[in-house]
Amino acid sequence: MPIKAIIFDVDGVIFDSEILHKIAWEEVFTKYNITLDEDDYFNGIGVSDRDFLERLKREEKIPDFIDFEDLIAQKNTKILKVSKNNTRMLPEMYEFISTLSGQYKIAVASNSSKEFITNLLETSGLMNFFSVILGRQDIIKPKPAPDIYIKCSQKLGILPQYCCVIEDSPTGIKAAKNAGMYCIAICSTLEKKFLLEADLIIDYADIKTVENFLKSIK
Repeated sequence: MPIKAIIFDVDGVIFDSEILHKIAWEEVFTKYNITLDEDDYFNGIGVSDRDFLERLKREEKIPDFIDFEDLIAQKNTKILKVSKNNTRMLPEMYEFISTLSGQYKIAVASNSSKEFITNLLETSGLMNFFSVILGRQDIIKPKPAPDIYIKCSQKLGILPQYCCVIEDSPTGIKAAKNAGMYCIAICSTLEKKFLLEADLIIDYADIKTVENFLKSIK
């Protein structure tokens, strides 16, 4: 079944933006005298803000009285400010997306907020390449649920089995596979051992090999 659409995650795939999430959260948590270690932020890679906070609450890293929606709103405000002049697009990604857009329909589906995604794409000049852009607000259940990828395929008008997702986290890979899609994992944020459920795992330096893999799918 030939691939007809490519769906990109954002953080760690198009942009080196996981650090921007960390910076934004640190600024918010400072107000409440909350200090997290690197493992706490590492475990938050690829998950939604609410799931990140739920984990911290279960592990008693944040107090029970804190309102999640307020924290997330503060974080979204912070990250828009932090990312305003700091898109951190990963090397060769503009050329890569430009090339793919001439052969496939291109979309974005991310657990990040739509405002943040739009800001990054507009600032980097990538916006016009994408037919569909979906963020956390567009679905009820975030990744690892398949909902955002299923909705994306519906909006593209292409069945899931003709879609290939490019991800960088086990959360995103699980969502893509549960949606019935192919999935390519890029080792930009995590090591290969965390990404084994993907159909193809590559180092970021080998990003151009993706084109050959896509063409090999019949």
